[in-house]
Amino acid sequence: MNYKNIKANKFSIQFLLIMLLFLIIVILSSMIILLGNDIYKSINEDRQSNYEVRVSLSYIENKIRQSDKENAVEIKEVHGQPALLIKENYDGINYETWIYYYNNCLNEILIEEHDEFQLQDGMKIVNLDGFNITEINKNTFKISVESKDRKSELILGKNSK
Repeated sequence: MNYKNIKANKFSIQFLLIMLLFLIIVILSSMIILLGNDIYKSINEDRQSNYEVRVSLSYIENKIRQSDKENAVEIKEVHGQPALLIKENYDGINYETWIYYYNNCLNEILIEEHDEFQLQDGMKIVNLDGFNITEINKNTFKISVESKDRKSELILGKNSK
């Protein structure tokens, strides 16, 4: 009888050690999954911020390059904010494309020349935390954008005079 008690105790101690080891593995696995999730979120936020900065600068650069004609591209103010104004002519009608910052987004609107518009009427291009465009000289623009902690600038020269 004594032998059976020793065998039962030995079995229960082994069982407890196995369960303890299993519990440690489960806890460590959960910690690794949670840590990996935080790293993934951080990488994804950084990637999104980088995307927003690159897309906004590239978009504005392409719009300016497309419309690089004499007196077709200029900087104006819209409700106290600097905006890019691109003048175009389609089928004999003059149009204006306005690219401006509103409600934490870069927006664009195409209207007939001299028409009035509200800032909320524009189409959202990309989310940004900050946008500024200035004219360094007659043919050179400085475009600054900010998304989360990422800031970037582009200095762009026009070919036309």
